[in-house]
Amino acid sequence: MFRRFDKVFGFTFKNQVKSGGYKTLTIVVALLLLIVPAAIFSIVAASSEDETKEIESCGADKIYVVNELAPNADYNMLNASSDEIHKNYTNITYVNAASTEEAFAAIASAGEKTSLVLYVYTDNDGTNTKTIIPTGSSIEKDTADNLKEYLKDRNLVFTLIATDMIMADMASIGLPNEGGVYSIDGFKTGQTIYESDKEALQEHDNQSMVTGFNTILVYVTFMVVYFIVLAYGNSIMQTIVMEKSSKLMDTMLVSVSPSSMIFGKMLGVLLTGIIQFFSWILMLVLGLFAGVKLTDVIRPDNDFKVVTFLKSLGKLGLFSPVDVLIAVLVLMFGLVFYCSLSAIGGAISSTKEEAASNQSLFIILLIVSFYLVLMMGLDSETVPTWLYLFPGTSAMMLPGAVCTGAISTGIAVAGLAIMVVCTVLLLVLAGKLYTMMALYSGKKVGFADAFKMLFAGKDAKPNT
Repeated sequence: MFRRFDKVFGFTFKNQVKSGGYKTLTIVVALLLLIVPAAIFSIVAASSEDETKEIESCGADKIYVVNELAPNADYNMLNASSDEIHKNYTNITYVNAASTEEAFAAIASAGEKTSLVLYVYTDNDGTNTKTIIPTGSSIEKDTADNLKEYLKDRNLVFTLIATDMIMADMASIGLPNEGGVYSIDGFKTGQTIYESDKEALQEHDNQSMVTGFNTILVYVTFMVVYFIVLAYGNSIMQTIVMEKSSKLMDTMLVSVSPSSMIFGKMLGVLLTGIIQFFSWILMLVLGLFAGVKLTDVIRPDNDFKVVTFLKSLGKLGLFSPVDVLIAVLVLMFGLVFYCSLSAIGGAISSTKEEAASNQSLFIILLIVSFYLVLMMGLDSETVPTWLYLFPGTSAMMLPGAVCTGAISTGIAVAGLAIMVVCTVLLLVLAGKLYTMMALYSGKKVGFADAFKMLFAGKDAKPNT
């Protein structure tokens, strides 16, 4: 059945990979997938470090506040903040003044060199402030400008004080919420579950990300299948038609079986795409690994959920060897399934022009499956089981779902088995159609003629 398959496959594969464009595209994309994730992780880690560092001191140990709307408000409540970001603003004395002139006079009379005047006013944009550096002050303007950053960060508490809103305990607004989850013993000792068990905290964060990760993985998988089939399907059709247009088919069929011809050429072209795809996946994994390592170097004490999640993939039971093997087989046979449809299109085409028009054999199924997954398959909790079993959609759905545990291994194996059977049947069909076409070289054969030949045998003739 597959006589001289290795010769056809080797010849086709060699011609595909020696192309300069193929090598350049593979190498450039692989390098980008290696470098970009590592760069993104590094930039995020560096920028996060800057965002969470303490707000620099404004240089003042006393601030005179002029606010005609709330002249008696107690701004010392701002000192209640206990976090690291605001630690430079926990020991400032706030003094109310009736006017800016009164504040300037008090500062000059006491000879204060490290005091500022804060003028609070209300306009159409809400509550705003102006920071004034008194004459003779030792505070530089750039240093005083830090007060604006502090008040912006504490905007809620400051606005409540400045608008004289009466609350039972204004100081509590500036304090962090101490709520948590406790076990019975932890409730008695005042220690939360996550304080006593860091692994429990990581597991809690990781489980919240599994659903989203599964959706992303499914989305990436069906996009990869869609674009690989779209890119290589037409190439397979044109490669199969090549011998027909050069009148070599009759000679080749003497020494090579039709199934070998079809399968060899299809797999030779498709394997170049699979190698390209898996090389990119490998580089992406290495890029993510490098990104995690760089994040740990830049921020050794980081608690980024994405980093923690990537480090904990093994503990979550994701990507077990059996599931990964099934996922890889499903992905490969899924690509072969679609490409076997393009092989049928090539088998019933006599010219490159006819092959281009016969692309609908796999394009229609590809697009329909694409939208079925897009509309019904991205919510891992409500995916119909038949999407994992129908070959058109299982190629896109199964790999990600089985790796993340969204479906059982039994359903995955069933989906793989159905896909393998359908793929083999399509390849056999393509081989038979290819042989029958040899009897009608030079004559136009449409879909109806092809199936008439298939079921009626070699004596059937195409419509003319």
